Amino acid sequence: MPWQALLHADPIPWLLERSDPAVRALTLRQVLDRGPRDAELRESQQRAMASPPISTILKRQHADGGWASPNMYGPKYQGTHWSNLLLIEYGADPGDPRVRRAARRVLDDLAEPEKNGVGWVFAHDHGISCFVGNVVRYVAMAGYGADARLEPLVQRLVRDSRKFDAACFINGEDPCAWGYARLIWGLAALPESARGREVERTLRRGVEFLLAYKLERGRYPTATEPSYLWRQLSFPLFYQADVLFVLRAIDAAGAIDDPRAQPAIAWLLARQDPRGRWAGRAPYGDRMPSRVDASKWVTLQVLTILKHAFPPGDNGA
Repeated sequence: MPWQALLHADPIPWLLERSDPAVRALTLRQVLDRGPRDAELRESQQRAMASPPISTILKRQHADGGWASPNMYGPKYQGTHWSNLLLIEYGADPGDPRVRRAARRVLDDLAEPEKNGVGWVFAHDHGISCFVGNVVRYVAMAGYGADARLEPLVQRLVRDSRKFDAACFINGEDPCAWGYARLIWGLAALPESARGREVERTLRRGVEFLLAYKLERGRYPTATEPSYLWRQLSFPLFYQADVLFVLRAIDAAGAIDDPRAQPAIAWLLARQDPRGRWAGRAPYGDRMPSRVDASKWVTLQVLTILKHAFPPGDNGA
């Protein structure tokens, strides 16, 4: 069954509206398979870089590549770390000098973590894989995935998985689903030249952990109840995760065709409205540089997952 047959209606014209050029550009690239030489995609990408939410973030960037304060972690959802994360989530051009300068700034800051507000991460010999995985992803996506300064973070993620199963003190030293999702999200962004056997094994181990539980229920190891976010559809998320984000991470790791992902995909499909759209929320919108239409972003991400989970010639349902 083609993935389009799973939709109640066609949401693509809505996603291609020129009023939201970032969503439009990613729809052309991820859903409609337009290549980098496609004139319509090129025009949309240029408009996306010059329009909110991307332009709002870039206008606040300092000459040294950072944002807000010398503390790369603050203020929360607006500082250097968070701005890098958002630029990549919004599909900013990774070759843009401002995006690359931002990634280099983070690599420089990590050389002195105490001075730059993230000493608390490295004071622990494991855990906080959500932070580390996010950094690996946005630095790699900006073209620095093979930079030697990133390798200690990659090795920390590998070790966190192999030795601690992504356990984290924030989760009572239980393996953390949020951390594991961000861990594979980061490692999956590395270029092939930086993805040795240990990284590949870690990706498989992370996917296995996430699919060993009922993903759609969020019943992962924790001393508390699953987060209220788990069964919402939210965008953007930062260190958090929900059903949709975990599926995105599994997809990035090349494992969305695993049959164990099907119940979670069915859960997503059951939340589709009659127009072929998904209602999304932006739970941290009041603290972000620019508001977004979370429903458009969530719908785009669901379509991308469906396209990869039900490729042409697939007979699954």
